[in-house]
Amino acid sequence: MATEEYLSNLENERQTRLEKAQALRERGLTVYTAKAERDMTLGDIASQLEALGEDSEYVGKQVTLTGRVKSLRLSGKIGFAPLEDESNAAGFQVIFKKDMLPEEGEGETLSFADFKSYVDTGDYLQVTGEIGFSKRGEASLFVTEFTILTKALRALPEELEDPEQRYRHRYIEFKLHPETRDMFRRKAFFWESARRFMLENGFLEVQAPTLEHTTGGAEATPFSTHHEALDEHFYLRISSELYLKRYIVGGFEKVFDIDKNFRNEGIDAEHLQEYTQLEFYWCYASHDELLDMGEELIKHMIESTYGTLELTYEGNRIVDWSQNWPRISYTDFLKQYGGIDITQYTSYEELKQLADGYGIDTTGYPNYGRLLDALYKKLARPHCIEPVWLTDHPVEISPLAKRNPEDPTKTLRSQLIAYGSELTNGFSELNDPVEQLQRFKEQQALRDEGDEEAMMLDYDFVRALEYGMPPTVGFGFSERLFSMLERKSIRETAPFPMMKRKKEDFTEPV
Repeated sequence: MATEEYLSNLENERQTRLEKAQALRERGLTVYTAKAERDMTLGDIASQLEALGEDSEYVGKQVTLTGRVKSLRLSGKIGFAPLEDESNAAGFQVIFKKDMLPEEGEGETLSFADFKSYVDTGDYLQVTGEIGFSKRGEASLFVTEFTILTKALRALPEELEDPEQRYRHRYIEFKLHPETRDMFRRKAFFWESARRFMLENGFLEVQAPTLEHTTGGAEATPFSTHHEALDEHFYLRISSELYLKRYIVGGFEKVFDIDKNFRNEGIDAEHLQEYTQLEFYWCYASHDELLDMGEELIKHMIESTYGTLELTYEGNRIVDWSQNWPRISYTDFLKQYGGIDITQYTSYEELKQLADGYGIDTTGYPNYGRLLDALYKKLARPHCIEPVWLTDHPVEISPLAKRNPEDPTKTLRSQLIAYGSELTNGFSELNDPVEQLQRFKEQQALRDEGDEEAMMLDYDFVRALEYGMPPTVGFGFSERLFSMLERKSIRETAPFPMMKRKKEDFTEPV
């Protein structure tokens, strides 16, 4: 069917449904009711009847159910309209028979003729009737009374194939595809299990500001805004790290938050501009203890969400998350997964020559740390599928991590690498205010040279450290972890990802 014909049919159907709603109003009926009644969910009645059949206590009894009309089938003096709700996406059969309903509709009473004339797919109904089985043996409700709770003015399309349309009108996809709703239920369980784990391990959930004078805690381009009342420029936070550390300075010993961060970066399969992240900070713990706890936390979340620690990756490959995850230094990781001995390239020029040999454009990597990070991401990280702790990052790419006392050129930083991606980040936190100030200045110099992702100089955070922060470890991960476990792009696992507006978004519906 041509697009013009399809849109014309859509508009005609919407107009017909509007006329049906108006006809019901003229009879004094409310087609968008404020309240509904039901005795049980569709899932509850269906499971009861599937388990007990004719022996169910509900057979022959009158019950009231509610739900959305999944489909319609009319045949003479009988009509079939399976209803669905959140508990039963498959639909529970509801049968309308002419001889079981009033002969004529009057006032709030609806007849079989009204059912045929006014009910459409997508409408929400309240139905009262007797539970029994159809001639084909299907559990059903035989309606004696019904009410239109909500009149749907649009029929669902048969399919949304274009990803952009699925993201733009996600509510349609939710209705069309119960498996999409199931994914977001898993995502809710994912974060719930994390919160439960943290609380059970003695951590206090706290909040950090969303608007900050100075962003910090990550290397990213921020969103900015103006605070009219204060007449000050603010940024949307890119991380809650520096404020959570302020809690530690203030005397709290185990804190975490699960909240939104905002980064004004490009759109791809692993990055969102608005996303949820968990971060925690823990006083007096060692870096090894941090990794032990991080591993326990992630395993707990996976098992709570999926019911297993063996997940499928790319077809039929099984990744066993229950194993002890090896801990590999940054230098050895580059050797093992990228075939590069980074100890042979100690200057930016040497590293640039190496990158040129691999055909990597170095334009956007103006310093040694940035270029080293790019080589690791392009040549080594994609080949690491089984979970691995990447440790001992160079100081140049870890401005907030404490130096490794056994090798001051490295830091006590670790990341979980799996499925070719960075899934977590953990540090023994830098708490030397003098060194922190120096690293901030180095980052600010990069920013002044045009690196918009370099960290800003946060004098207040340095001042906080000068009051003393005990030895502390920190750990964090975003919803990228969930998207990777699902084997979907992160936009696919965001319920309503940011989209560029189209004309239809600010014009009257037709």
